Amino acid sequence: MGTSHGIPGLHGLLPGRRTCGHDGGRADGGANANDGYVLLEIIIALTIFAITVTGLATLLHSTLDSANLLRRQAAVRRGLESTLNEANAKPKREEMTLSWRDEALGVEFTSALEEVKWINRTGQPVKGLYLLTAEARDMKAGNEPRDKAELYVYRP
Repeated sequence: MGTSHGIPGLHGLLPGRRTCGHDGGRADGGANANDGYVLLEIIIALTIFAITVTGLATLLHSTLDSANLLRRQAAVRRGLESTLNEANAKPKREEMTLSWRDEALGVEFTSALEEVKWINRTGQPVKGLYLLTAEARDMKAGNEPRDKAELYVYRP
């Protein structure tokens, strides 16, 4: 009666027999209460894993958005700088007003020249001092200037 081959305590330990600790030797082959806890632990572990993966994916997405924004801002700054350099290289003041579009960025760059009223230390007005302004406008967002760069130019 509780023996196998007449040796007490060897029930379930003979070769070829499954000896999983969770069945407890039940004759009906049913699950005991510990099986439900294992399933609950697996569900909790999978939930924690899913929340962690979702958080990492959200973090990666926001990091990529930030990198794209910084790359775009750097491209706009380079466009402003090249607009100022090109306008400043023009020999005549009338030629310093420029306008061009960068279709890839969706930005329109413009430059404007404005005379500056400046009085020197002796009280004399300084002639030929101008403020060269470059503006970048987002073509999709409207006419409001997005970025601006200025350069003082002296052309007597």
